[in-house]
Parts: sequence; C-alpha cells; structure tokens
Amino acid sequence: MNPQPQFDFINGYLAWLKERCSTEMRGAATVLHTPFLDAFNDGMAVHVDPRGAELVLHDNGSTLENLECMGLKITDSDRRMQLIQHAIAGCAVRFKNDRLETTATISNLPQRIHFLLNAMSRLNDLWMSAVPHSVSDFFGMVQEYFDQQDVLYTANVSIPGRTVEHLMDFVIPLPKGRERLLKLVAAPSIQTAKVISFTWFELMDTRQDSQRVVLINDTRSGGVFSEAEEERNVSEQTISILSGYSDKVFRWSDHDKPDFKKLWLPDAA
Repeated sequence: MNPQPQFDFINGYLAWLKERCSTEMRGAATVLHTPFLDAFNDGMAVHVDPRGAELVLHDNGSTLENLECMGLKITDSDRRMQLIQHAIAGCAVRFKNDRLETTATISNLPQRIHFLLNAMSRLNDLWMSAVPHSVSDFFGMVQEYFDQQDVLYTANVSIPGRTVEHLMDFVIPLPKGRERLLKLVAAPSIQTAKVISFTWFELMDTRQDSQRVVLINDTRSGGVFSEAEEERNVSEQTISILSGYSDKVFRWSDHDKPDFKKLWLPDAA
C-alpha cells in the first residue's frame, strides 16, 4: 500500500489566507482586509498610512469602537487601560488616539501586520471571554496563579519563526537548557486553534527542542458579583486542531487538580 502523501500545512494555510485577503486604496493609504474576525464577526482590517520612509499601521479605531458598542468604556477606567497594556505587551503595538497602531518599514511590514492583528485579536478575546474574575483578564489570572505556585517563567516573549516572530504568553524553563512554550486561549474557537497551529508549524524548525503547550479558558463567570465558575463547552474540533500540533492541551477548569502541575513540572508534557 502506497503511503499517503504528506500535506504541506504551511503552504496550504498560506494559500488559503492569500485567497481571502484583499487590499483597497483610500487616498494615499492602503487597507488590508483579512479573514480574521472581530467581536462582531466582521473581518479585521489593517490600515497602512505612509509617513516619510516609514509606514503607520493601525486599526482605524475599530477595536475600541467595538468594545464601546459592547458597553465597555475603556478610557474611563484605569484598570481596563492596564488590561489593554497587558494584552498588547510584546506585540510592538501601542494604544494611541483611541486606536491600536505600530510603525513599520518595508522590510518588517509583514511581521508588524502580524503583530497588529495579534493585538486586535487579543483585545477581542479579552472581553469576549467572560473571565471568571471581574478584576483581571485571563493572562492576569494565569500569571497570578503561577506566582502563587512559585512557577519560574518569562512572560510575553517574541520568538522568531520561519517567516515572522510569534508572541508566547509564557516561556517556562526546563532542565538541560530546554523550555516549554505556553500559549493562552482566552476564547477557544476553531479560528484561534488554526492560528495557534500555524504558530507551532512556524516554530518547529527554529525551536525543535521546545515543548509546545496550550492552556484554554473553558470556564465562565457566574456574574460580576459571583466567584462561582462554570465550565463552558469547547468544541471537539477546536480541541482536535489544538491537540494535533501541541504536546499538551490544558484546561483552566482543571487548575485545582494535581495533574495541572504537569503544566510547569519537568518532563510532564
């Protein structure tokens, strides 16, 4: 029996992405439309404005506008502004004039587009995820938990892949110079799972000895004034996609169980 030919996942994904991206000229500016979805299931767009020898990339204020349409007035709350800064940390993106923006040159334009889309997606996930505690986002919850457990980690690390750099939420050192790369999924979805799988593909060559681990937020809040948590359904397809290219997928709902410590203990993934 002839073996099945191995599918080229990276080029297959890039071909799919290219077919679904388009550009539009608006005066001197260019708008890149992508298939990635925002909080209202509209495609996210990157606006590219020329400024001398540089390019200013921004979301045209759409991310903040969407959050305000959901009843979240970000600029009126210092705590929410801190959450924004945590969410975009390590993305080379800043929050300025009510929009997310970054500066690029022709040489690093693809990377900065990737970073801006990552920041936009993180903010959408932050507020769509219905986090169990009203005073912190999922990243903050995990970081606080790690600190309580005396876990040694480095947060918000950019790691070069085959074509672009990828932001790791946490890097956990292991014996003999190895490491465990951890991606958080605040709002599990098939789309998010595909993006993380692409990240793992990109890092297979540049981080061959690294363990690739995902932690999904599979809980919901019982309400703003409630500390109770309830599990929320995460589709089997989402878990399957994540499991295919991750060494291990952990669930936040299991963080009180003994096996959850395998997330940071050596030789556990």
